Amino acid sequence: MARTRREQAEWRRERLLDAALRTFAGKGVDGASVKDIAEAAGVTPGLLYRYFESKEALVETLLAERGFLPRLRELLAADHQERPATEVLTELLGAFDRLLADNADLVAVFFGATQARAALAELVGEGRRLIAGFLAARVAAGELRPHDTATAATTLFAAVAIGRRTGSPVDVAGLVDLLFPHGR
Repeated sequence: MARTRREQAEWRRERLLDAALRTFAGKGVDGASVKDIAEAAGVTPGLLYRYFESKEALVETLLAERGFLPRLRELLAADHQERPATEVLTELLGAFDRLLADNADLVAVFFGATQARAALAELVGEGRRLIAGFLAARVAAGELRPHDTATAATTLFAAVAIGRRTGSPVDVAGLVDLLFPHGR
């Protein structure tokens, strides 16, 4: 249990997010109510509203904090200049695939978040921009052939996400090789 008020508040916030994730996965985002989430967390709806202004805010927080973007930012922040782009992409997509496999509840929220479409689109857009930027830098360095980097980024992540969602995981190394045979 947390010792300071700040630690206790953070602990409670994380428990509320855990309860929201379980509830959304079980009832769907649209089918779950704030009351359902509060009951799952063992708190009153009023306390939940002290941490999150709405159910949509809970969805947005789950996707932003527990989704792939924090890991993607971390992976792309590392210096990859010494490694081939195809190797880095395979690592990124593999991490994304593992995140999807290990977080079925989060995937259900991601695909069922109709009430938070704007936030979802923003998160997907940021992920696409990060990967497209990485690809554009590798094109500029002459490592990859010129191509539409935004479309390539979308294709990479969509293929992995749809494969995982449908129970037909994609061979990420094969996907990268298909789109970027021998780099150039």
